[in-house]
Amino acid sequence: MSLAAPALVPKAPSGIGDQVAVVVGDSEPARQAARFLTEASWRVELLSTVLEEAAEQPLRDAAAVIVDAAAAPEAVQATIEHLNRLCPEVATILLPAADTPRPHFPGLGSGLPRMVPLPIQRESLLTSLEAEIGYRGLLRENRILRHQLRAATRLEDWVGCSDEAAGIRSAIVTTAFSDGPVLVVGEPGSGRRLAAELIHRLGRQASLPFLALQAASLATELGPILARLRRGDRGVASEASNARPGSLYLSGAEHLRLRDQATLEDALRRPPPFRLILSATPDLRARVRAGTFSSALLNRLETSTIRVPPLRERREDIPALLLHFLKRAAETSGEPPFGISGKAVEECGGYDWPGNTAELRMWVERAVATARVSRFSGAVLPETLCVPPDGGPAHAPSAGSRPLKEVIAGIEKRLIERALKRTGGNQKRAARFLQMNPTTLHEKMKRHGLLRRAGGSPGSPGSSGRRTGPG
Repeated sequence: MSLAAPALVPKAPSGIGDQVAVVVGDSEPARQAARFLTEASWRVELLSTVLEEAAEQPLRDAAAVIVDAAAAPEAVQATIEHLNRLCPEVATILLPAADTPRPHFPGLGSGLPRMVPLPIQRESLLTSLEAEIGYRGLLRENRILRHQLRAATRLEDWVGCSDEAAGIRSAIVTTAFSDGPVLVVGEPGSGRRLAAELIHRLGRQASLPFLALQAASLATELGPILARLRRGDRGVASEASNARPGSLYLSGAEHLRLRDQATLEDALRRPPPFRLILSATPDLRARVRAGTFSSALLNRLETSTIRVPPLRERREDIPALLLHFLKRAAETSGEPPFGISGKAVEECGGYDWPGNTAELRMWVERAVATARVSRFSGAVLPETLCVPPDGGPAHAPSAGSRPLKEVIAGIEKRLIERALKRTGGNQKRAARFLQMNPTTLHEKMKRHGLLRRAGGSPGSPGSSGRRTGPG
């Protein structure tokens, strides 16, 4: 079948937009479908076949393709397979007669076309077309969300293996897929800004800038700033050189003036065209009781809140954070890769880190900057590192410094034990929970002595019965 020159059917004036439909075939049902679409304000192109090079551009521009299925099943099969390769997301409608053999379309999955039987009716064609466009849109959005979810569930920048770290990652993923305001509650240095940046990076407006402002250092009232951001004005603050942001991060919300709090509450009644993310310390309720923070604003913000525990409440994250900050600091300084002793890891785990992860990062960066050997030792630790904040006795490491490999192995064992406990000992479900191959999990269980013994419970220790992990 030869390719006919695309015949452009003028569309009637409409506010719907320039939606393009390609009708494939030269039969009377195909021409009738083109008339129905033109009457419905579609811009229609008529093609006799899609298998020629000249048909490629019209098909790429099309929102829908109508295929006359009265031809031989092999020809229809080839047409649909070509469309699935060239434009897999286009809405496809087949026009089969009652006695037309139905093609099988093997391997198309969710790309199967929708059928509108002959004789064709205007309403059935338009209704089926609208349903197919909506369905293809849902499939496209589902693929995008799945892609974002796969990226989000890794969240490699939020380092940690504790239950608290997993909960924070889960909350970030859930929050990123919504559009409302977010409140991140935690102590200074605990990672509030990182959580806000991850929410922005995984959200719907990730391509737009992330604008960060400090509530305590606002030179002007918040109202004019929000108004200019709504309009997309440049130069809102010294930190803002871009136009309208994708997310506005306002740190230290507890320092907002009462007038700015009222402005913010009013702004939340008319959602701005950007994501609003605030951070605050955990004492907001106390500030409400003291009359320095609006209870109405807090109630509105608490509908979507992420709580970041201090580092002293998630000490299991310290070894992973140490290695993460160590690697980044070495890359930044241009120094060769550093190691860190098990003794230093234990001492870091016994310190309360009042400055949270920010203090830990600064300590590692200072140690890398001053170290002149290839391994850390206790000599590079700050003098106050092993002194608890209450002035009590220093943390006493266990007899014999344990190698870092053994410390990490203990953490890995505890994570596997928890996964097995949560899944009732089902290794396949535990592997999915830990995002690893079941064979890999089996080997790690064997290495840590966690394989099922005869008469034992799932995840019980092996023949030695000795626990290698901490705690």
